[in-house]
Amino acid sequence: MSRDDRQKLLELRDLRTYFDVEGRTAKAVDGVSFDIYTNEVFGLVGESGSGKSVTSLSIMRLIPNPPGRIESGEIRFRGQNLLDLSFAEMRKIRGNDISMIFQEPMTALNPVFTIGYQLREGIRYHSKCSKAEAEDRATEMLDLVGIPDPRRRLKDYPHQFSGGMRQRAMIAMALSMEPGLLIADEPTTALDVTIQAQILELMLKVREKTGDASILLITHDLAVVAETCDRVAVMYGGKIQEISEVKALFKTPLHPYTQGLLSSLPRPDKQKKTRLDTIPGIVPSIMSMPPGCKFAARCPIAEPRCERDEPELREITPGRFCRCHLVDGKGGGRAW
Repeated sequence: MSRDDRQKLLELRDLRTYFDVEGRTAKAVDGVSFDIYTNEVFGLVGESGSGKSVTSLSIMRLIPNPPGRIESGEIRFRGQNLLDLSFAEMRKIRGNDISMIFQEPMTALNPVFTIGYQLREGIRYHSKCSKAEAEDRATEMLDLVGIPDPRRRLKDYPHQFSGGMRQRAMIAMALSMEPGLLIADEPTTALDVTIQAQILELMLKVREKTGDASILLITHDLAVVAETCDRVAVMYGGKIQEISEVKALFKTPLHPYTQGLLSSLPRPDKQKKTRLDTIPGIVPSIMSMPPGCKFAARCPIAEPRCERDEPELREITPGRFCRCHLVDGKGGGRAW
């Protein structure tokens, strides 16, 4: 199926989320636009502080106000702008049509309620079923995510679960109503490599089971992106810098920042190096972003206009977008 034939599930248009801090404005998300199609795994990658998690919280309308606010833009889910909904209407969307696996399972679960209570709460709110039916559904979900003796474990508290089991419980909670969009914010953080692989495989299996569900996978791990995603957006300085299908991105990254990220990864199939490449400098503070390209101060090929003029996110070739003055459709970008 071609891209044009697929249905858009989520559309972000010029989303801006700001925070007021000590009389100054922090532009955490500054004009973000991208689409997620049905039955797609869409990756959002970038360094810490680039705006990935704030983008996901904006989609869920969970930005704390104050100090944060969604300044402008559109978040369209199945054609409906979520920013037009009331708080009560948005509560019906969360957990039912759009669910989220939060970044830190150790703190996302309430320590004073059992796992079963926290699972049943969302199920009963959205489906209006009986307590016994919710109990059966919660048991089914824990079994689906691979927790042994699930009915007994419903009576346990979060501290009685290991880190990997808490993450599985979070996934069970997020998927209990079979949402159309699952937002997974660093779902394998703090887990060992074996458990990471199991969690990612589980998410993909659940997507296959539902048939038309999509996943927004937020991570800084490019290896995870290569293994699981269909398309990926690279974020830096509160802006999308590049959007591409995964294979094309890894074969020929266009944006200098994407090139730097990929060059910093170990490559067993390439000639061995004594040291890996690095990106010099640090991510600029969102309290004082430079006026031009946000990556200009760290870019090895930056020109004077890069520091002065903000480049637009342009479609370089069909389906490939890049925010860089120096990239065009005539071979811009280098093989990696």
